Amino acid sequence: MKLIHCADLHLDSRLQTHLDQDLAKRRRDELLRNFDRNGVEAILIAGDLFDRDTVSALARNTVLSVIEEHPQIRYYYLRGNHDTGDCLRTAVKGTALAGGRHERSENNADSGTDRPAGLPGNLFLFDSRWRTYPEGASGNITISGIELSPETGADAFASFHADPQKFNIVMLHGEDSSRGDTDRPAGGRSAAISLRALRGRGIDYLALGHIHAYKEGPLDARGTYCYPGCLEGRGFDESGPHGFVLLDIDEGRRTMQRQFIPFARRTLFSLEVDVTGCRTTAGMRERILKALETAGCTHHDMADVVLCGEVDVECEMDVAFLRTDLEDRFFFARVTDRTVLSIDPADYLYDESLRGEFVRLVMNDPAVPEEEKAAVIRCGFRAMDGEDPL
Repeated sequence: MKLIHCADLHLDSRLQTHLDQDLAKRRRDELLRNFDRNGVEAILIAGDLFDRDTVSALARNTVLSVIEEHPQIRYYYLRGNHDTGDCLRTAVKGTALAGGRHERSENNADSGTDRPAGLPGNLFLFDSRWRTYPEGASGNITISGIELSPETGADAFASFHADPQKFNIVMLHGEDSSRGDTDRPAGGRSAAISLRALRGRGIDYLALGHIHAYKEGPLDARGTYCYPGCLEGRGFDESGPHGFVLLDIDEGRRTMQRQFIPFARRTLFSLEVDVTGCRTTAGMRERILKALETAGCTHHDMADVVLCGEVDVECEMDVAFLRTDLEDRFFFARVTDRTVLSIDPADYLYDESLRGEFVRLVMNDPAVPEEEKAAVIRCGFRAMDGEDPL
């Protein structure tokens, strides 16, 4: 049986609202084609499907229509710290989620004993109590989950026990409380997940959400935990490949193969490019393009280039030209100059030229921050040469 584990789609975020209707539809179509191409039977969405509690009708209805149009795929949706509202439950009439255990019928659909009226039959939800759904051709796979809050105590993890004779998947949204993760996204209070408390409970795969970078590791001698990361980077602090995890489970042997599948239509690249020794804008441009090519950045992608290193005080450097050149080559690009001057003030101590006087004034002026002196001197030299100082 093949499943997809994804998380942190953050639909309806600012990134999504900048897309026009045609681009948004194309993006959704790409998502569906990727899922369909892998022939999956179920999709696990481990939190933050949406970006906020109040979701637009377009985003909500699009999600519901996608689910309804693909009845052969079962969707398991567990809310995260960003999408704590009941938008999918209230999108249809009478969708208060009842308690109890989901029972599986012979055709692997919900038997309806505790089914919220009006929800698509292939959408399965979780709440603040543990819920377990049978999966697979013979029901030997279980999918369990609980929606956590920052106030959730350790007893919530201690109360979970899985059948050791089955292949057990557990879905949670939050961050590992045992370590300080540097890849956590900003904003929103997150729940703490105690991996230690979940050890030895018969979990084969712990499907997590909240951390926006791919991360996996052993849970115990039996199981593995995994954060798939977000599907799309929304800023250059989320650069690098993004995608989902494809699980291929052998029910009979209770074994699993998993693979990270890059998915993002546009990858974000954040690079420091050392331009030490370059004396012209053309030389810097060549070095930047080489660095982006080596990193795998294509014209579909977005690039954030930071220039660093030491440059000669009289080198010809036009950052605006470099920025415009990259904007013509990539979907989006920006260039930031953080180079430092390769300059010895002693060289200008007795220089009676206008340049010498200007360099001495800037270098000795305490009102000019050290990190800005290179830019100030460079602008001054360009002005002296009759060029645009910016």
